[in-house]
Amino acid sequence: MRRRGQWTFGSFWVAAASLVLPAVAPASDGFDHWAFAPPDRPEPPGVDDESWPRVPIDRFILAGLESFEVRPAPEADRLTLLRRLSFDLTGLPPTPEQIDEFLDDASPGAYGRLIDRLLDSPHYGERMAQHWLDLARYADTDGFEFDHVRPDMWRYRDWVVDAFNDDLPYDQFLALQMAGDELEPGNPEAAVATGFHRCYPDMVDMNDQRERRQIALDDITETTGLVFLGLTIGCARCHDHKFDPISQLDFYRLQSFFTPAQFDDEFVIAPPGRREDHEQAVRAWREGLAEVRSALIRLEGPARDALEPGPPPGLDDETAAAFGTVESDRSPEQVRRVFEALETDRRIDPSRLAGALGPGRVAERDALRGRLARLDAAEPPPLPRARVLAESSPEARPTHLLIRGQFGREGPEVQPGFPGVLADRDDGPVIAPKPASTGRRSVLAAWLTTPDHPLTGRVMVNRLWQIHFGRGIVSTPSDFGTMGMPPSHPGLLDWLAAELPARGWSLKAMHRLIVTSATYRMSTRFDPEADSVDPENELFWRHQRRRLDGEAIRDALLAASGLLVPDLGGPPVYPELPPELDAIGRKGDVWPVSPRNEDRNRRSLYVFVRRNLRYPFFEAFDRPDTNASCPLRAETTIAPQALALLNDRIAHDAARGLADRIAREAGPDADSMVDHAFRLTLGRPPDPAERRLAAGYLGELGPDGWISFCLALLNLNEFVYLD
Repeated sequence: MRRRGQWTFGSFWVAAASLVLPAVAPASDGFDHWAFAPPDRPEPPGVDDESWPRVPIDRFILAGLESFEVRPAPEADRLTLLRRLSFDLTGLPPTPEQIDEFLDDASPGAYGRLIDRLLDSPHYGERMAQHWLDLARYADTDGFEFDHVRPDMWRYRDWVVDAFNDDLPYDQFLALQMAGDELEPGNPEAAVATGFHRCYPDMVDMNDQRERRQIALDDITETTGLVFLGLTIGCARCHDHKFDPISQLDFYRLQSFFTPAQFDDEFVIAPPGRREDHEQAVRAWREGLAEVRSALIRLEGPARDALEPGPPPGLDDETAAAFGTVESDRSPEQVRRVFEALETDRRIDPSRLAGALGPGRVAERDALRGRLARLDAAEPPPLPRARVLAESSPEARPTHLLIRGQFGREGPEVQPGFPGVLADRDDGPVIAPKPASTGRRSVLAAWLTTPDHPLTGRVMVNRLWQIHFGRGIVSTPSDFGTMGMPPSHPGLLDWLAAELPARGWSLKAMHRLIVTSATYRMSTRFDPEADSVDPENELFWRHQRRRLDGEAIRDALLAASGLLVPDLGGPPVYPELPPELDAIGRKGDVWPVSPRNEDRNRRSLYVFVRRNLRYPFFEAFDRPDTNASCPLRAETTIAPQALALLNDRIAHDAARGLADRIAREAGPDADSMVDHAFRLTLGRPPDPAERRLAAGYLGELGPDGWISFCLALLNLNEFVYLD
């Protein structure tokens, strides 16, 4: 290979961009920045090696490689591809059955069928939800000093899982999170989708609740810009953006779309018909209770009065006055108060009361109390509630530009509008109020999901690319502005952005397109000549080896050991914490360990997310701070990670479970047990050298060495890293 000097990002932009998309020189005011122009759909470039591309993606990649005379790495072997696909699409290792099914299928369509099976798995939605919840800053608590629990926040998490599994088109996925309550009024699931905007950390005990509301609005505005537009709009809260053509007015015009929303802690999310049925059921239940309680009061009253005359203490004047009235004149609520007062404040020895009643009335009393107990147990369950964004009126409260972004320093009133760099400066969008809302957010959603929007498609396909390659085509995934990195392959980015709406906004279709490419199927093999030109692999000349995140590592430990409980959805679970955290005050209150193993061994997605007490295993492996949107996780290599895998209870439980599973499934033959151990942990059989090492190791330790052997396998780099 003839070298042309080491590849640098700037040199590739100048030398190779003409093969992909004409480069646009940045203007001094930023308005001509490449990201602010609608994406064109470029023709995939011609390449010298016509045998390599499988899909149009490969032409863009190969054109860049050929311009620097760099050859792509060879294709990875089938087992490597299977493990890569399984973790990328489901976050779980392949099972022995999946390994056998794929290896036994030698037909040309085997790879495509494998992709379809993984995309159809319910675990696909769980894996994609993990990525999205990082962006949404999801947590199950408020944060700040008291870190109150949000008991129903998990409904939004489950909505995201279901949306990915159902392949909800991305334009609808975005729109429902922006304005589900306006777009589909009366649909509880659409309302739950707006929980995206309720994930912000919240200081619920602030003295000035108006300031609390403004802080929430600022967070919502900033996060909307980061996640859906890939712009640091929050930098314009206090003053015009220092680098991007986004004014402070733009920030508050965007915020005005959200100003009418209500910020109650939770809303009932049942449809109107179900609410009416529930109200009738509760009313009937209360009337039934009042009837039985009245009968008990009528039965026991004379006996109680004979023993202790007069109304019981503690009743309000109105209820005390009703104590001696005709029963039909008492309200059900007064009956309840009288009954509870008699039960608590005028507690009479049961034997004395039974003696005053007489034998016949005691039996009648016992029957009534049995009926009362059954009624108590039959209380209608409360309607589901969720943290959502909602409105109740077509009237909107005013939005003011805040001087220097400071609460209380109101500047001029502003109306809803889109950032000027992305839309014509005019009087703002036309917004038609709805019966129970202003209709503002649905207009914002419609603007964001236009097929030619400059940023929506680019930002999302870049995030999809990042999932599979560890780095986006734009390596600053939530900053497409002038201070973000330019795309390494601008033509590919625009082609993918145009392909997304062309494929019906289907995210599964885009995943399928990416993972069928020759680019994705490359091995991680190192090439010193290619490395001398492109040491950072910006050209994608090989697949990048990546460490699994903490959630995937924990799930892989549970899956290999056979302990993983694959149930989907529901309230969060609390696995055990390390003993060194026992010193935490009120630990049982802040982290009540789930009593059942079935709950403690659920997937990591369902582990309770407490802002002020992060799960230590995830923390060691770079779980992001949930107080802000995280577009790209850090990938560190630090000592606590090795210590966690070697010493944490999770790893030791997995090693014991794996040893038991091997003995149960592989039989007594040592070679078969070693083979099965490798397949369960690394997704492949051992090579001869590994087999000899295993035999020697187990021979020294004897039968009790299997747990130690399994723990060693779970600590291999190959278990934690993805080739």
